[in-house]
Amino acid sequence: MSDFKQLFETLQQSLKNDVFVKLTLSKPLRKSEGLLNVYMRLHIIEGKQVFEFKYRHESEEKYKQFSLEDAVIEIERLLMESFRTGTLFTLNEDLIVLVSKKKLVSYRENYPSFKNKLPEISPQEL
Repeated sequence: MSDFKQLFETLQQSLKNDVFVKLTLSKPLRKSEGLLNVYMRLHIIEGKQVFEFKYRHESEEKYKQFSLEDAVIEIERLLMESFRTGTLFTLNEDLIVLVSKKKLVSYRENYPSFKNKLPEISPQEL
């Protein structure tokens, strides 16, 4: 987790301060695998934080739910194995994580893209 320490600290701080919006993983390493993006959103189910991952493939979307601990493991795995970029959107800032071909991790901070949090409706509820 050392390479992703800043990402996970910012994620935990955004959850604590109630400013987390979403996390997006993009720029797949191998487009031939068909996984285009992964989106992570927070839902409160029965008073517990649940992180819903939407795996967007060329022809379908799959959903999985994780606890925070398992979400951190999944994010790290996806960034090391499947994607070059991750963007953590919060109301305070956007934190962009870049993973090079040599697996070197760097960060860039941008002004926040969102001024409000996303609605709490899960796509399965629609």
